[in-house]
Order: sequence, then C-alpha cells, then structure tokens
Amino acid sequence: MQKIYGFVAEFNPFHNGHKLFIDEIKQKFHPDVLIAVMSGNYVQRGDFAILDKWQRARIAVENGVDLVVELPFAYAVEPADLFAKGAVMLLDRLKVNNLVFGTETDLNFESVASQMLKLNMDFRQDYQNNYATNLTEFYKQSGVDVLGYPNQLLGINYVQQVLKNAYSMKINTIIRQGSISATKIRQNFHDGIQIGDLVPESSLSALKNDKIISWDDSFPYLKYRILSESSPELHRVYQMVEGLENKFKKEISHDSFSEFLDSVKSKRYTRSRLRRLALYTLMNVYGKEISAVYEEPYLRVLGFDQIGQNYLNELRKDSEFIVRVGKNERNTLSLDLKADSIRKLIDSREQNFGKIPFMEGKD
Repeated sequence: MQKIYGFVAEFNPFHNGHKLFIDEIKQKFHPDVLIAVMSGNYVQRGDFAILDKWQRARIAVENGVDLVVELPFAYAVEPADLFAKGAVMLLDRLKVNNLVFGTETDLNFESVASQMLKLNMDFRQDYQNNYATNLTEFYKQSGVDVLGYPNQLLGINYVQQVLKNAYSMKINTIIRQGSISATKIRQNFHDGIQIGDLVPESSLSALKNDKIISWDDSFPYLKYRILSESSPELHRVYQMVEGLENKFKKEISHDSFSEFLDSVKSKRYTRSRLRRLALYTLMNVYGKEISAVYEEPYLRVLGFDQIGQNYLNELRKDSEFIVRVGKNERNTLSLDLKADSIRKLIDSREQNFGKIPFMEGKD
C-alpha cells in the first residue's frame, strides 16, 4: 500500500517553519505522496491571504509538497471545528491514509479527541462570554490548553473528524521547532522589518513583487454594502444573528476597518468571528450558498509536481477534479468565484478563468 500523507495549511505566508515541517515529514515517514489541503484566497480568521492561492500553491510545491488542493471558502472561513471538518473530508476523498499535523507538545490526540467527543455533549454556551472563550474554558477543564497551544485545538478537531467519520487515516504529529509565527511575519513585513531570515526566497520574492491586500483595501466596499442595504436584508447574511446587522449599521461610519471592528467587538463576539461575518457581508453570502458546498464538496487542484500528477492520474479512476473553470464548473464554484472576484477588484489579477494548476518544471 502506498503511504499517502496529507496535512492542512494556510501558508499565510509560507515560511521556514513550514519548510522544516515538510522536510521532517519526508525524513521521518518517507511518504510516497505528500498532499496539502490549503485555504484559498481567504483564511480562517476572516482575513485576506497575504498572497493569492496560486502563488502560495506554487511556493508549496517548490518546497516539497507533491499536490496542493484548495479548501473551499465555505470551510476555509469558519471556526476550527468546521474548518477541520472540510479539510479532513477532502483528505479522505484524496485517499490519504496518514494525517499529519504540527503541535507544540506531545499530546495523545486520539485519546483526547475521543474524550472530547464524549464531553462535547455536555458543552453549554455561557451567553455572558463569546463562544471561543467558553470553548477554551471547557477544554481547559478537561486538561487541554488550547489558548497557550493553539495548534492543539486544530489537531484535536482534525482527529475528532477522523474518529467521528471512521476515516481510514493514521494520526501522525510533528513537534513544532522554534517559534516562527506567520502572524509576526505578516506584521514585520507590514512594518518594513526584514523577514528574509524567516521565509524562503520564493516567498520573499513574491511578497516584494505582489500587491499585499488587507481589509483596509476592501473597507470602502464593505461600507457601501452596509449603508446601501436595509437591516432586514443584512439579517439574511450568513451568521448575521442577534441584531448584529443593526450594530454593523450603527458603527460603519468609522474611517478604518480596525476602528469599525473595535466598535462592534464585545464579550460575546471575538475579532475573528466578526472578521468572518464582515467577509460574509462584503460578499453577500447566504446560508444556502454555504450549505450547497457542504452538500456537494469538490476537489480543486492548485498545483503539483510529477509525483502529484502521477497520483492524480491514479485517482481519476474514482474521483473528479477541477483543474480549469469552464461552464460545467461555474455553478459548483459559484461561492468561490464570488469571493475571488472581490480580490480581483483590488489587484486586477484573475483568480479563476484561464488559470491552470502550477506544475513544477513547466512554465
């Protein structure tokens, strides 16, 4: 049996810690194929990816990943449990038999995930605090520090999905080396601080030559959406609950997205939760669009090397892949096409039509 290893990533941006992670997987496990399910142009915290999905997929392949498949927007911009649900489901469809992820500590993830699946039935939301705070406290009471070790939370959620769905995947972990932080790299780059010692040359070159998109670029579009829609219309947006549409309308007069976010934030809602909601509002995303992706998930290829191409050819016997957007794919990809069109508004770079996966060794 082939050893097909898979992991989940955002590569926002791809840095030296990711390279060490990939190298260690290869040295420790000797996979026949290494697959990454990667978020597209938007990331879990409700933000724009610092580089577009095509550049990040190319950099990943150039640094050792054999095949990169996109995690659809409907899963990529969600809390940890739904993010993990979509990612692990795609890995299963790619016939990955070894799930691997990074962690800060040597935790028995299968035991903890099994325990948490049983305990989750007892989880109750304390409406004096936000969901993330309640969940963090719930895990803490069960002996798991997801605040001090955030990768543990994702790891537990990945393993819960494997157990819950009886996926045929062995669980493997890599202890994270060093303290390279993608958040810190993004901040340093924004502040003009040198990051050359933290990222490979391919990432550094892309960052220097690309337009870096942030919420500040899109805030005028968000402001227009909120000002031009009635409260009942805004209420239809996915995850717009408990009168948040009225709060959005009340606070949208601020001059910057960060000021707007600060004015809306409360004990009930984290910044990540509100950034995600702001993205849904910006793109006019409805629950039925999210549900459509959940009901009919797809596999979209962003990049591969020769090993990845050979593996795709094997999988084609049982699975369908999107490698180019044509008439048949427009309905399937409708939500992602809409989301990507917002990015194109800012940097004028096509994200879908005419785009084909990066293949290492070919122009």
